[in-house]
Amino acid sequence: KSYLFQGGYYNGRTMVKLLSFGGKAKTYLTYNGVTMEDMERYGRRYHDSGQYQTSAGPHVLADGSHVGYYDDQTDNYLQINNQLILNHRFNDRWALNATAFYTYGYGYYKQYKDDAELAEYVNLDTEIQEADLIREKIMRNHLGGLNASASYTSRALDLNFGGSWSYYTCPHWGELDWVDGMDAGAIGGRWYDNDVDKQDANLFARANWQAAHGLRLFADIQYRYVRYEAWGTNDNYIGQEGMPMQPIDVDKTYHFFNPRAGVSYRLGERNSFFFSFAVAQKEPTRGDFTDRYMFTADYTYPSSEKLYDWELGYTYTAPRLSLGVNLYYMKYKDQLVPMGRINDGYDALNDNVDDSYRRGVELSASWKVSGWFTASANATFSQNRIENYTELRTVYDNDEDWNVISDGPVALGTTKLAYSPETIANLILDFHYGGFEAAFHTQYVGEQYFANNENDALSLDAYCVTNLNLSYSFRTRNARRIRLGLQVNNLFNAEYENNGYGYSTWFRDSPSQHTALYFPQAPLNVLANVTVKF
Repeated sequence: KSYLFQGGYYNGRTMVKLLSFGGKAKTYLTYNGVTMEDMERYGRRYHDSGQYQTSAGPHVLADGSHVGYYDDQTDNYLQINNQLILNHRFNDRWALNATAFYTYGYGYYKQYKDDAELAEYVNLDTEIQEADLIREKIMRNHLGGLNASASYTSRALDLNFGGSWSYYTCPHWGELDWVDGMDAGAIGGRWYDNDVDKQDANLFARANWQAAHGLRLFADIQYRYVRYEAWGTNDNYIGQEGMPMQPIDVDKTYHFFNPRAGVSYRLGERNSFFFSFAVAQKEPTRGDFTDRYMFTADYTYPSSEKLYDWELGYTYTAPRLSLGVNLYYMKYKDQLVPMGRINDGYDALNDNVDDSYRRGVELSASWKVSGWFTASANATFSQNRIENYTELRTVYDNDEDWNVISDGPVALGTTKLAYSPETIANLILDFHYGGFEAAFHTQYVGEQYFANNENDALSLDAYCVTNLNLSYSFRTRNARRIRLGLQVNNLFNAEYENNGYGYSTWFRDSPSQHTALYFPQAPLNVLANVTVKF
């Protein structure tokens, strides 16, 4: 369910517009992946989110066991966006743009937990150790602020400068709806409760100067201020005396200076070159702060990321043919990279690595074969590495005694970055004749790891998937345009997984165990649509 409302005032060089839009969504909750063994045993549609064991459930698994699924295992979210927009042009060269905004959001997701450890829910006073339960994780957020910019345009120079400020607040808490074996009156309160405040402000200036015929210089600078505070208790149970739930106490201020500069040169009508250098910095996310306790011995803060980016490119443009090549080198300091592990909400856990880089080449081509057929392709070939990577690893003696042999860093040298395929390629064939259009799109994504230790047991195979979009447009006496569309996804019914996560359990005297979970993608599926314009 969604809505959109807008009203505007126009008077010569001035426009004022009020815009409000929002919606409410309810979707089934399947955050967790599935093992290859379960896919082979139960099929690629199988998942265990909201699943519970029962003696006479409606679903019978391959091993003969009966299971049911909680009907309201859902993610629910309401968001309302409001914007007041002002555009004013003073003259042919100067213009002003400003937007005031406020966004309200409220959401929760409900989960059925089978045989949950009740000690992990501090709002329960019971002798029961394990029970099925239904829980809600809830959030309510407010975001408000102002964006403003002014621009100056002349024949040789474009200037743009401005800034923004926003304030965000969002409490998070958890409640229990039902616990098997307990009366509703005995279930009350919140088992975790925390709050977040974030202020984000920036000032920027951007210039684009036509220095000479074919030669253009560009530069921009940004100062960004971030104030981040979080307090309360998180949803992670740690079980320490007097501190059963993980405490949150974040108080950080960031000052970022992000410059960028470059040059482009056009040689004749068909050849153009460019070079640019940029610095970008980013603060950690909420999850990077709150879930850090899961892999560190102390409550240290994660560091902000810093990126140095060099790019060099060339483009050839002709009436029927265009070619492009772009070389890039991205050097990171303290990049936050996924570790291949997840938290209780199936969000990826990230940690800083001291030094890492991404470098590669991007190629593109487009050929207008005829007036009704265009073929285009692009590809990226890259190296994505962590230098001198150290993995925190707990090693046990065997899978029977579980005595800790070592618990600390293991130096692995230079390794590949997780979730970073070295080859990505796309082919697009576009046919259009009269009112008929067809777009044939094939994408190839190379092998990638979802841990940074290059463990083949924690990896995603390469895959190739093809989609086909068909449409036919025509006019009628009463409609300006009617478009009939058909979107065919995964045309050749490829079986592939485009995401996953996992973890390793290391032993000295027994084979180490590696658990990988995947998100299988849908087989061939079709979406039809009709668009009518009056």
